[in-house]
Amino acid sequence: MEELMALRSNDACSEILHNFSTAHQMGWQATGSADHARSFSALQERRIPLLGKLQRFRDQGEAMCILSDMLRFLERKSEAATWYQRARDVGAAHGFFSLESSACTGLGTAAMREGRHEEGVALLRNALVAAELNELDDAKYELDALRSLINLLIKTNSIDEVEPLVLRYREAAKAQSEEQGLLTYAALDCVYHTARLHEVLCLCTPRWGPLITAQ
Repeated sequence: MEELMALRSNDACSEILHNFSTAHQMGWQATGSADHARSFSALQERRIPLLGKLQRFRDQGEAMCILSDMLRFLERKSEAATWYQRARDVGAAHGFFSLESSACTGLGTAAMREGRHEEGVALLRNALVAAELNELDDAKYELDALRSLINLLIKTNSIDEVEPLVLRYREAAKAQSEEQGLLTYAALDCVYHTARLHEVLCLCTPRWGPLITAQ
């Protein structure tokens, strides 16, 4: 790889790093190997400054978010949070709501896992608002933010807020499946969240009459 990059332009070096990091990402997806994850992370960290020099700021912020996801897998939580925040800053500086949404989803999910529920809810609500404004008109951002926010609200027993969000999630997932002409992950996941909601409603507010036993 180093020989390939020698005396090449920043653009060419960025693509070479992208190709090698993608290979490690695929290796990680296939095996779950931490070695692949560490190699991927190191290559992404080298590529991110090049994307900035090339003024490919949306690609740069997206690379930061993908790096953050991998660092979270490696339990390097502090570094992951730093890169999410950098991606958010890039999005704010250049008007990319897709980056604001992705970064806030990542930060909100991390806050949830660390027990900072109030902060997590605020971040995920911000992610959802940014998703509606994303410049790519891509439903992925809304679906990701909804999935994470629903999980957190169920965990904190905020059931009144969950029900309309589950309905919104279901409609967005249905629209994505119809647009892509296939059954997407979100279309299946929304069924799971609907079942979770109904389970909680049944536990909190019984909706059946008294049992009648046969004599």
